[in-house]
Amino acid sequence: MAWSNALFYIAFLGQILLTSWYFPRKLLGRMQHVCETYPPTTFPKLYTRPIEDYKIAQWKFRMVNRAILALGFVVLFMVMFVIDHSTFADDGHISVVFPLVYGLIQFLPLMALELSEFGQIKQMRKANASTIRKTDLTRRGLFDVVSPALVVMTLLFFASAILFDLYAHDFEIIWGHDTVERAIVLTITNLFLAGVGAYTLYGRTRDPYQSSADRTRKVSASMRTMFYCSMALSVFFVTAAADDMFDIDYLDAIVMSVYFQGIVLLSLGNMLSNVKVEDIDFDVYKEDAAVT
Repeated sequence: MAWSNALFYIAFLGQILLTSWYFPRKLLGRMQHVCETYPPTTFPKLYTRPIEDYKIAQWKFRMVNRAILALGFVVLFMVMFVIDHSTFADDGHISVVFPLVYGLIQFLPLMALELSEFGQIKQMRKANASTIRKTDLTRRGLFDVVSPALVVMTLLFFASAILFDLYAHDFEIIWGHDTVERAIVLTITNLFLAGVGAYTLYGRTRDPYQSSADRTRKVSASMRTMFYCSMALSVFFVTAAADDMFDIDYLDAIVMSVYFQGIVLLSLGNMLSNVKVEDIDFDVYKEDAAVT
């Protein structure tokens, strides 16, 4: 259908710009602002390597995202004017492979950035190993960082996704059927998210210098992100069941592209809007600062 192809072009363009231009630009601006406003001469505990290393890492992040941005436009051009869609999909519609594979490539620099943060925190902990620390002994509970309504809503989304899938297939539970496989994947993914959330909430503090208020704010944003992503996954699985029920395969590529954008908005968008640089207490990274 020509109209569904046009919708995909719009959705895929949004996926290209949002994940490989808008958010990388936001993250780079944030990193550069921190390096310029809180230099190692005044805030030595914030850095575990020479400042030049951080600038090189930022340059690499920028270049990789620009390359992926360019790749996205090449893929879009190929899908619009070059590729025979029947090669990838029997019905001749745009294959879900394009937004799926490209979306995974888009997430690579973001994953690398997250891993580099883990390395940074590890070096901070190593440098702080001999420091006498004052610890906030107040134990956080789940409802201290997220609202009960969000938890209930996430559980309702999870149950609704499974029930709708069963309804779409006349409540037939057959091993190896898409309904059972989706229920298993959805359950395992949510259990994984629950495990990550439990570690985030009750596990060891990652940043040894971070203030209690900043720690709570970041934990709260991380927990909300996981609940939002769980709900997004439930919605995605509902669309998969609706696909089987109403035979709307021609929308698969559009849904996948929109899903990737939703995940980025719910994760990076939520973190950037709730953990703002101007709200962080950087005084804890000064040489004479007491660690909390």
